[in-house]
Parts: sequence; structure tokens; C-alpha cells
Amino acid sequence: MTKIFIDPGHNPTGNDTGAVGYGLKEQDVTVEIALKLKPLLERNGFEVKMSRNSLKDTVAEGLNASLAGRYNAANSWDADIFVSIHCNSANTKAYGCETYYYTGSSKGRRLADCVQPELAKETGLCNRGVKSANFAVIKHTNMPAILVETAFIDNYDDNRFLASDDGKYKCAVGIYKGICNYFGVEYKLESGDELLSSEYEELKKKDESQDKVIDAIGADILNNTKEIDYIKAQLATYDYIDENMPEWAVPTITKLVDKGFLKGDEEGKLGLTEDLMRLLVINDRAGLYDKKK
Repeated sequence: MTKIFIDPGHNPTGNDTGAVGYGLKEQDVTVEIALKLKPLLERNGFEVKMSRNSLKDTVAEGLNASLAGRYNAANSWDADIFVSIHCNSANTKAYGCETYYYTGSSKGRRLADCVQPELAKETGLCNRGVKSANFAVIKHTNMPAILVETAFIDNYDDNRFLASDDGKYKCAVGIYKGICNYFGVEYKLESGDELLSSEYEELKKKDESQDKVIDAIGADILNNTKEIDYIKAQLATYDYIDENMPEWAVPTITKLVDKGFLKGDEEGKLGLTEDLMRLLVINDRAGLYDKKK
């Protein structure tokens, strides 16, 4: 069985803690991505071992001991490949994903060439390409090794992507597909898995379209409600001078009733509409009713 060693970078304590950005910690994100990656690989028949299995796991307190603990564990286990997961950090302006292999390692380069395009495609992040470096964890492994910089934790947009469950899952799927491509096996994703980015984006667009329709319907309902309320107000009649009659109309209507200009029906109901009361108030303010005796 093919053996894959997954190394979630950094520790929660000690001298090998990772980068931080907007409250997000690299040492947490790497574990969360690895925990999504592990079952994908195992369902496809790979045997997986991880340097850290939870957010609280610390490989070693010292920096050198932490790095050595990772590549020594992979070497002792005789893994077929080594994949170290990290989050990048720079100047808050850099963004995107990139994958490193140990300088001079042709097999490491091939593994990186398989993973990087799938990672960029699945996440939709800027593809910063494949690069070489002499990082300890990929330098001292006995097997092809890569270090994946998933995104920039200090860049706000990349950070929000890493903070989301969907973002971390997309990182895991991209790495998973790249590993499958490296070994020449067909990757499998079960129906119970979270949505792939293409499916997710398609549904997201449908949701956004539906939201626009719903918003438009809501606006129509609001406008119709206002029109209905207006019509009701026009149709409403005020039969008596009481608390139901608008305050602005009471002085004029009282004056007109006292002077005998307004009389109710046989039941004493005035039957005034709001429009009629407004007209009476306007005439009253113009002094029309004061000229009559």
C-alpha cells in the first residue's frame, strides 16, 4: 500500500509556531486542511500518517527539534511521499498559492508539478507556480517531498478563504487530486463529500440569482402593501370626532360641526374620508368658513 506522510506545518506552542493574520493561526489551518485531506486519501486506498493529528499536537518545542521530528518520522515510516502543508505570509499584499520542492530533486519537482495546478484550479487562487527551496522538511526526507503554501494568511482575501470550511476543503481536494495524478490513480470523491469548487460556484450563482428574484418579489410586495395601505386610507371613513380621527383634522371638523356646517346622517355618522377632511382643513385655514355666520 502506498504510504503518504502529511505534515501540518508548525505547532501551537514552542519556537515553531506559524504565521498569524486577522485572528487566524497558521498552525490551526494546516491541521484542519490535513484532517480533510486524510480521509480523501484513505478512501482511495492510500495509507496515511500525519505529524500532527489535532490542533493541540506539538511535534517538539524547539525549532530544529520540531523540523527534525517531522522528516525523521517520515523516514522511519518509509513513506512514499512527504507533503508539508503551510500558509504563506509576506507584506499583506501578496496573494495566491505555490508549491515548493527541494532544489535538485527531480521526483520532488514532478510531485510539485502534479499538485500545484490542481491546487490552483480547485481553490481558484492565483497560481504562483512551482518553486524550489532548501527547507529542512523537504531537504532531509528520503522520499519525494513538497511544501505547499496554500494561501497568504496576512492577505485579507486569502485569509477569509482559509478561514472558511469550504476554502480549507478546496485546498485539501486540490492536494488530493495532485497526489492521485502523481501516482497515476483515479481520484474518487463520494456523494457525501462537500461540494467541489465547480459545483459549489455553480450552486452559488444559482443562489445569488434566486436571491435577486426573491429581493425583487419582496420589493414588489412592499410596494403593493404601500399601495393597499394607501387605498385603505382613502376608503376609510371617519364617523365621529374621537381618537380614531387624525389629530390634524379634529379642530376643523369640530368647528364645522359646532357651526352646523357638518351634520351626520340619521345615526349621527359623519362619513368623512381623509381626502375630504384634508380639503375641509385647507378651506378652513384659508378662512372660508369664518366668513359665514
